[in-house]
Amino acid sequence: MYKAVGFLCILAGCAGWGHSLAGREKERVRHLKALSCLLGQIRGEISYGKHTMPEICLLLKEWDDTCYSECFGRIYKRTSEESGTDFPKVWEEELWKCMESFPLWEDEKRTVAELAKSLRFREENGQAGRVAQAETFLEGRYRQAAEACENKSKMIHSVSILTGLLLAILLL
Repeated sequence: MYKAVGFLCILAGCAGWGHSLAGREKERVRHLKALSCLLGQIRGEISYGKHTMPEICLLLKEWDDTCYSECFGRIYKRTSEESGTDFPKVWEEELWKCMESFPLWEDEKRTVAELAKSLRFREENGQAGRVAQAETFLEGRYRQAAEACENKSKMIHSVSILTGLLLAILLL
């Protein structure tokens, strides 16, 4: 009886672990898509709206993704209240803080967090071009991750269940 309960607990634990890993992969795909759309929005606001980055942050504060909209609200608030504050520094600090717990890879986080440093062009075409480069990079990562996500999820679930079976056999 105890062995059966132990077997089920080990198997359930490993299956749950696999499910959480597969969920992180799906979450990564969701964040890559959101960031790609976000950069597209920024590029459009620079090119067609002729807005500055702090103004764009105010507009993005109303965006439907709460974790990012709160971050942009904090960026706008800090740059408008603290006169003389370096916008790229505030952008980087707030976005690193925001994306810290997200399951994104380091270079994906860096692409977004350090974007404002490269937007020191005077003309909007140069700024929009730099945002478009970052958008293209994240869009490519999104496509790769979305294509691989389903197969990775199946593989992670299978391996976690097999690991649970192996552990249960070895320990019991």
